[in-house]
Amino acid sequence: MIRNIALKLLPISMLASLAGCTYTPIQEDGFSYVERHTQLETISAWEMNGRIMVDTGERAFQGRFRWDQFGDVLELSIRGPFGANVLQVSGSSEKLIVHAQSETWQLLDPEPELSALLGWWLPVKSLQAWLLGRADPSFSAQEEFGSGPTLRTLEQRLWLLTYDSYQLFEGIMVPRRIDLSHNDLELRVIVDQWSPSS
Repeated sequence: MIRNIALKLLPISMLASLAGCTYTPIQEDGFSYVERHTQLETISAWEMNGRIMVDTGERAFQGRFRWDQFGDVLELSIRGPFGANVLQVSGSSEKLIVHAQSETWQLLDPEPELSALLGWWLPVKSLQAWLLGRADPSFSAQEEFGSGPTLRTLEQRLWLLTYDSYQLFEGIMVPRRIDLSHNDLELRVIVDQWSPSS
């Protein structure tokens, strides 16, 4: 049985620094949604840095994250408010290695096993697409578009995603703030930097 590692959680009142973040992009990339999707599909390796907030309704956590994508392989690192390493995840959708609290786990059914470790559902299979403002092509979805044109809301896999704002990196618009909710679980992601990797 996988033991719940439960990230060190903070009082919800400590999350004010993320709660009020908002940004309106000044520049656009000139692509349609389909053209932008096509452009992003050609980028097999990229890196992203930002902030994350998790609110389970009873507990809350905030920290910084770094996501590196290399084809089907990801490396995710989440650090707490004071820079301490909280969680490291690496591998593919078929097999993940997790380091947390001085322990290591090998997950052969990654999504449910990682969610069991965390104590809340992290839809890791779909995050690669969601973080770039796209629906996961492996699942049915309901999409609503805003200006840009960019994805404004996405309903997929029992999650509701709201794309509050976008920004221009490397000539392509990517999300800046994403609010994700599933029942009482709420996540907020603020992207501070994104770029293709060599």
